Amino acid sequence: MKSSVAPKQDISGKEKKQAMNRFLSKSINILFVYLILGFACYAVALKGPMLFDDEQFIQQNKYVHDLNISKIYSSSVTEGAMLNSNFYRPNQQLLFALIYQIWGDNPVPYHLISILLHIINSFLLFLMLRQLGFLQLSAFFGAALYLIHPVHTEAVSYISGAADPLGTCFLLTGIFCFVKGVLINQKQLNSQPKWMILAGVLFLFALFTKENMVVFLPIIVILLIWFVITKKIKSIKPLLKYMLVFTVIAGLYILLKFTVFNFSSFKGLTGEENIYTQKLSVRLITFLSILIEYGKMIFFPLDLNYEKPYTAYTDFFNEKSWFGILLFIVMVFVIVKHKKLPNTFLGMSIFFIGLGPYTGIIPLNAMFLEHWLYIPMIGVTILFATLINYVINKKKTFYLVIPLIVVFIFLGFRTFSRNTEWADIEKFYLNELKYTNSSIRIYNNLGMYYADKNKPNKAISYYKKAVATDDRYPQPHHNIGNIYLSQGAINEAINEFYLALMIDPNFIYSLNKLYEIYKKTGREDKAQNILLLIENANQGKQNDPQSIHNILTSP
Repeated sequence: MKSSVAPKQDISGKEKKQAMNRFLSKSINILFVYLILGFACYAVALKGPMLFDDEQFIQQNKYVHDLNISKIYSSSVTEGAMLNSNFYRPNQQLLFALIYQIWGDNPVPYHLISILLHIINSFLLFLMLRQLGFLQLSAFFGAALYLIHPVHTEAVSYISGAADPLGTCFLLTGIFCFVKGVLINQKQLNSQPKWMILAGVLFLFALFTKENMVVFLPIIVILLIWFVITKKIKSIKPLLKYMLVFTVIAGLYILLKFTVFNFSSFKGLTGEENIYTQKLSVRLITFLSILIEYGKMIFFPLDLNYEKPYTAYTDFFNEKSWFGILLFIVMVFVIVKHKKLPNTFLGMSIFFIGLGPYTGIIPLNAMFLEHWLYIPMIGVTILFATLINYVINKKKTFYLVIPLIVVFIFLGFRTFSRNTEWADIEKFYLNELKYTNSSIRIYNNLGMYYADKNKPNKAISYYKKAVATDDRYPQPHHNIGNIYLSQGAINEAINEFYLALMIDPNFIYSLNKLYEIYKKTGREDKAQNILLLIENANQGKQNDPQSIHNILTSP
C-alpha cells in the first residue's frame, strides 16, 4: 500500500529571490531594514558623553539654555558660550535648544536624534536613487553602504556633528522635491511650481543648518545635465526660471555669510596666520595632496581618528599628490565620456561638488576631516549603485553575493567598533593619542576626564602635557587652577588662573573663579576690580593684560 504522505515542497532559489524582491519592493520594508542596520551599528553610541565642542555648543551656551531664538539666528554658534567663532549654524543650535528644554544636557536624546537623522538620510538616498531609475537592489545596497560606512561615525556619533545629518536631511529632501518637479508628467505640469517652491524652502533650511549646504545649487545643475544626457527631459529651458531663483538664494546667502553673518575679523573659518591660510596656491596644492587621505577613509576605514594633521603642502609634485592628479585625470575622462558613462559622471561630479567647500578656496580650520565626507559619500553611493546596476543587467548577480557579504560585514563591524570608542571617552582619547602626540585638545580633554574621575594627579599630568605642547590656550591652566582650588591650594590656583588670563584676558571662566576666590577670602577691592573685567568681557570689550597683572600682583 502506497504512503499518502505528501512530499516536502522544495522552495527553489528562484522563489526565494522572488520573495526577497517582493519584500524589497515596499519602501516601508526598506526603512524597517535600515532602522535595524542603523541601530545595530550605532546603538552603542547612545552611551557616548558630550565632548569637544559640545561644551560650547550646548553645555555652556546660554542661548541654547534660554531658547533665545533671536540670538541663535543672529550670532555665531559659540557666542552664547562667550567664545568667538565664525561658524553660523542656527538650525543646529535651535535643535539643541529644543532638546535642552526637555532633557537638559543628557547626551542620549542628542545621540538618538542624530542616529535617526542618519537613517532617514539613507532612506532618502534610496528614494532618490529609485527616482533616478536605479534598480531596486542597486538602490537598496547603495544607500545601505551609505548607512553603515564607518566614515560617518564622526558626523553621527559626535553630538556637535549634528549639522551634517540635519543639513543633509534638508538637502536630500530638497533634491527629491526638485527631481519630482523636473520629471513631472505633462498632465500634472501645473503642480511643478509647488515642488520647486518646496525645494527652495528646503534649500534655505539646509543653508541655515550648515555653510557647505550651498552645494545644493551645483548638485541640481549636474542633475539637470544628467537628465538631458539620459534623455529623461528634452530641454532645460522651462526650468531656467527656477534655476535662477535657486541661484539668487545661494548668492544672497553667500553675501550674508561674508557680511551680516561674518562674526570675526577674518573671512574664512580660521584666524590662523600661516603659509596655508595666506596663499591660495598652497591651499589648492594641499587639497590635491590630501585626496589620498579621503581615499583611505572610504576604501580602508581602519585608522579613524578625530584630530588630523594640519600639514600644508607647497610642492605640486609631492609624494601624495599623484593620487589626486590621477583622480582628476579620471574625472576629466568621465566628463569627456559623460554621454557613455552618465551615472559615473553623476556620481563623481557629486563627490567633487561635495568636497568643493573644503578645497581651501576659503581658509579652513583643518586640512581634512572625516565628517567632511558626509555629502561627498552621496556620490560614492551613486557609483556603488551604478556598479551593482551593471552587474545585475549583465545577469551576473551571483558574483555580487560574496563580495557584498564581505564588504557589509567588514563595514558594519568597523562602524560598531568605532562607535564603542565614541561611547567611551577614555578609550576615545587614548585612541587619538595613537595618531598624535601634539594635540593640546586631546591632552586637555583627557585631563578633564581624569579630573571628573577624581584622579587629580593624572589629570594634572595631562594638563601639563597640553601646556608643554602649545602654551597658547588658557584652558589647561584654568583646569589646573580648578584642581588646586579643590585641594585648598589657593595661591597655586590663583597663579594658574593668572597664566590663563595672560593668554586670553577675556577668558571669562578664569575671571569668574578669581572673583569667587577674592569674595570668599574677603578681598573686596580685588573682587570689585575683577568684576569690572567680567563686565568688560560680557560687553565684548577687550581687557588689558597689564590691568590683570596689576590686580593680581598688588598686595
